[in-house]
Amino acid sequence: MEVELAQPWFDSALERLEVRRGNRLLAINPTIAEVTALRSLVGNAGELTLVLLDHQIAEQLAEHQWERVTVLAHATTGGETFGTQDSLLIVPRTGPLLPVDAYAALARNNLRPGGRFLIDLPAEDMLPDLRTAWETLGWDEERLLPLRGNTDVELTEATRDAGLRSVSAALGSHLLHAGSAAELCAGFAEALNLNDDEITELGHAIVRKRQEDGPIETLVHRTQVAGQR
Repeated sequence: MEVELAQPWFDSALERLEVRRGNRLLAINPTIAEVTALRSLVGNAGELTLVLLDHQIAEQLAEHQWERVTVLAHATTGGETFGTQDSLLIVPRTGPLLPVDAYAALARNNLRPGGRFLIDLPAEDMLPDLRTAWETLGWDEERLLPLRGNTDVELTEATRDAGLRSVSAALGSHLLHAGSAAELCAGFAEALNLNDDEITELGHAIVRKRQEDGPIETLVHRTQVAGQR
């Protein structure tokens, strides 16, 4: 069972990147819902390049045949050049992640001089409530790797070392809403390879830890860095 939850960090990222209508925007591995927002941002005069790891999603998006939208199915490594862009947006929902210097290289290799980038990744402890409940169950912690990312220091240093300018980190804590603890777990079921029984068990563990049932608001920690080429 997979549930689609809101992603408040994505809205925050878009606001900070300040994409203008008519811009050439490169987005790495956006979700289908995010593509709708990105197309609206650049407008009919803009150009949107989407690079997706999932071939099925790429094919689904390509079937729309939108004007001035390029869809590429590609497993990004960081050394690629997808054209000269005004803006770059990298907001993976979960891991697996690339090394931080690979994200910096994407910004260096794909932006025009003065072009802006924003990289927003899972922090070291993206979902503390889920992680602590997981630990109480004694489950294999390696399965939590998709929710374990980088610090803002690591990402900031990597982008500055790549020669990028005006690099700055921002507060990356957000409140994530779900109808229940089980729904929260279901929202990350695919990333964590959870079956239905595990979703239920993990949800119960979160309820026990928080000592409350029903709708849930939980902290999500992200690492966000913006700057210019």
